[in-house]
Amino acid sequence: MNPAHWDAFVAIPHQTQGAVGSAPAKWAMTCGLDAVPDVTSLPTQPLTRQQVRDICLDPTRPVLFGFVCAMAWGEQQKRNAKLSWKARLVLQKNLERLRGGGLTRAQAFDLFAGKNWILGLGPAYFSKLLYFFSPAPTDYIMDQWTARSVNMITGRKVALMAGDYVSGYSTGEHYQAFCEEIDAMAAALGCAGQDIEERLFSQGGRKPWPWRA
Repeated sequence: MNPAHWDAFVAIPHQTQGAVGSAPAKWAMTCGLDAVPDVTSLPTQPLTRQQVRDICLDPTRPVLFGFVCAMAWGEQQKRNAKLSWKARLVLQKNLERLRGGGLTRAQAFDLFAGKNWILGLGPAYFSKLLYFFSPAPTDYIMDQWTARSVNMITGRKVALMAGDYVSGYSTGEHYQAFCEEIDAMAAALGCAGQDIEERLFSQGGRKPWPWRA
């Protein structure tokens, strides 16, 4: 651990994010997505993390309905949303596998990485799907904020970066190492790994939370 960064992180109280992102109904309409399952049932308000997980893990909900909720939560850009939606049959297959469980972190990541890459869906966004669709909340979101945070705190290049973004060359092995570092932080603080990931993710905007700042 880098003592200065770790001490600064530990000193910041855990703030829960609450509802963030866009309302799924509005996001799907703005992005012009067609053939969204149960489109009239899409939530009309932004969702919390737990609400998105509940939807994505609900066996009565089509996985693509959950996909829209997850991407709206993360505010995927319109261009990328349109590109990834074109591969919705592949997405459906992958998300059903995730929701079924039984995959290691590396296997889950590699469903979307390397030769399985889906246009418009980089690691920062497909790792959100890993978190929301995996039965246990231990497949963490690896975006630029959490990845850079883990690299800073550990003093190691656990997550591959390309400038400000998670590199598309990241593999399941990189993701496994990233998640294990979060598990180690959670063990040190006596809390759940998803709480550490939420603290690392922090919150941006005009007045970013202390760790993000």
